[in-house]
Amino acid sequence: MRVLAIDPGSAKCGVAVVEPGQLLHREIVARDQLLVRVAALRAQLTPDVIVLGDGTQSGALLTALPEARLVKEAYTSQRARERLRRSLPWWRRVLPLSAPYDDLVAVILAEDWLAQQESPCESPNSPA
Repeated sequence: MRVLAIDPGSAKCGVAVVEPGQLLHREIVARDQLLVRVAALRAQLTPDVIVLGDGTQSGALLTALPEARLVKEAYTSQRARERLRRSLPWWRRVLPLSAPYDDLVAVILAEDWLAQQESPCESPNSPA
């Protein structure tokens, strides 16, 4: 199943397209360009489902994308920061993170949704 995930923010949004075990696309998009990018990604990558993080910015997007499913955002930012930190060379890990990671949050939202489909009783959002 191919998932288009969105981490909605007030100024920018993380976007990712994921299949089980495979990242197809990820990017950070300005909020005012989000719906245009979503339409383009739907045409290019034909996702089976759209998921949105359930944070405070999801309401307006849910109106614009009523077919979207909500996914719990709890702890996704912390998990994305840790994933970004682990991806850096060892000497960069001691420096403060300054790179945006909204796209990694979207990847995690997609992975969480896929995990819920496989095992609907478990919650993937607990801290690691």
